[in-house]
Amino acid sequence: MNNLKIRFKLTENGMKYYELDKILGISEPTRCRMLRNEMPAEEQDRICELIDEYIAKGGQDHE
Repeated sequence: MNNLKIRFKLTENGMKYYELDKILGISEPTRCRMLRNEMPAEEQDRICELIDEYIAKGGQDHE
């Protein structure tokens, strides 16, 4: 399975994939394609930081 860092980050924070879609401003099919292949570590780190910010704000809209 690819992009385990992101997948584990979502699981440990109890987040759903649709919440990640909202954070990134992408659709579900786009996210599926994005996670299908391993992303560079820097990009995974950037997404994990966005998840941390979202959690810090109490899961409120990240716009």
